[in-house]
Amino acid sequence: MKELRGQLQELKNRTTPSESGPLVVEYELAAGQNTLPLSSLLGEHIELKFTGDKTCIHCGRRVKKLYQSGYCYPCVTTLAECDLCIVKPHDCHYHLGTCRDSAFGDTHCMIPHYVYLADSSSVKVGLTRKGRQLKRWMDQGATSAILLAETPTRKAAGELEMHIAEHLPDKTDWRKMLKDTGDSDADLVQIRRQVIEQLDDNYQNYVLEEPGPVATFGYPRLAGFEPKLKSLSFDKEPVVKGALCGIKGQYLLFEEGVLNIRKHAGFHIEVSVSSANN
Repeated sequence: MKELRGQLQELKNRTTPSESGPLVVEYELAAGQNTLPLSSLLGEHIELKFTGDKTCIHCGRRVKKLYQSGYCYPCVTTLAECDLCIVKPHDCHYHLGTCRDSAFGDTHCMIPHYVYLADSSSVKVGLTRKGRQLKRWMDQGATSAILLAETPTRKAAGELEMHIAEHLPDKTDWRKMLKDTGDSDADLVQIRRQVIEQLDDNYQNYVLEEPGPVATFGYPRLAGFEPKLKSLSFDKEPVVKGALCGIKGQYLLFEEGVLNIRKHAGFHIEVSVSSANN
């Protein structure tokens, strides 16, 4: 029996190349200082037990309630990474001198960002820091993605994203994302071309002339499995258990529902794994 315990963190992911077809996404569950490889555990029985303790993923404060995927209230109201402009980057106020932490802004916001198109629940527009695009796409459960533009700052990327969002979604529907099995026939190259044609002139200089190929991803899932789209929560169900049937985005997929791991960052858990035949 394999075991893991400690403060839950978001799922760690990475890709391994395949000889043909999409990049293979592999996952690890992280709790405390330890990790548990998940991709090889499909079909195995996993039990995740919430101990009742919650601690802030930034300062470690023990609390009754966590916010924004793992932060205590004092951190949410003071940290730059918890400010509203993180989810609304076009509202970045660094240039006004009111950033909560200018050092954070220098290293996370006032640097090059990519604007991209990704097919998750449907084709959507998004943004991420340059160099983090693969992780971003895997976290969103995208089956394919392509770069569109590069901007000098997060604010500029947010403004471009908002402009494109007049015609394309900028949010992922988690239910559709989890149902999708990678059979989408969306032509991202053609959609990218159409988006560029609709851009205002002041955004054209950001467009990447050589965006690289479309990236495609394959996620761990038992053949023929369709998840029951019930969102599981440790606050309501302190023990989540069953055969692990799939992993996508930040979700573990079980027969009786799906568990968003990032949503429960900061929860302290105990994990045990046993063979489904036991």
